Amino acid sequence: NFVRLFTTPSLREPFALVFLWTVLFAAFSVLITFALGMFLAIVFDVPEMPGRNLLRSLLLIPYAIPAFISVPIWVGLLNPQFGVISQFLLNTIGWTPPWFADPIWSKVGILLIQLWLGFPYMFVIVTGALQALPKDVYEAADIDGAGPFAKFWGITLPLLMITVGPLLVASFA
Repeated sequence: NFVRLFTTPSLREPFALVFLWTVLFAAFSVLITFALGMFLAIVFDVPEMPGRNLLRSLLLIPYAIPAFISVPIWVGLLNPQFGVISQFLLNTIGWTPPWFADPIWSKVGILLIQLWLGFPYMFVIVTGALQALPKDVYEAADIDGAGPFAKFWGITLPLLMITVGPLLVASFA
C-alpha cells in the first residue's frame, strides 16, 4: 500500500496536497492563536487598566463553549447569503468571500474558526507566563533607555518562549 501511495500518480498527488494542507493548518493554527493570545495577554497585563479582570474573563468565553456548539454557529456566521460576517463584508466592501465554494476561502474560514477556538488557551498560558517574568530585567532595560519594542523583542518574547515553547510544539503536534 505504501509503495502504491508513493508511486501511483492518482494517489500520490492528492496525498501530497492533503499532507501539505495538514502541516500548513497545524503551523498557521499555532501561529495565529499564539499571536492573538500573546497580543491580548500583553494588552491586559497592565494592572491599572479599568475592568481588567472582567475583560479577561470575557476573553475566556470561546474556551468555555464546546467546539461542537461553536463550529455550527461559525458556519452560520459565514453563510454567504444570510451570515452576519458575510453580510457585513458585503455591506462594507461590496464583496463576500465564497467561504463554502472556493477551497482557498474554505481554508481561510477554517483558520478563522480555529483562531476563535484556540486563542483563549494561548491567552491563559501567556498571561500566566507574563506574571512569572522577573521585573528587575525590565527595570534594567528602562535604565538603559530601551523602548517598548526593544523590551518586547529583547526580553519579553525570549523569556516567554522558554515557558511557552514546549506548549507551542505540543499544540503543533
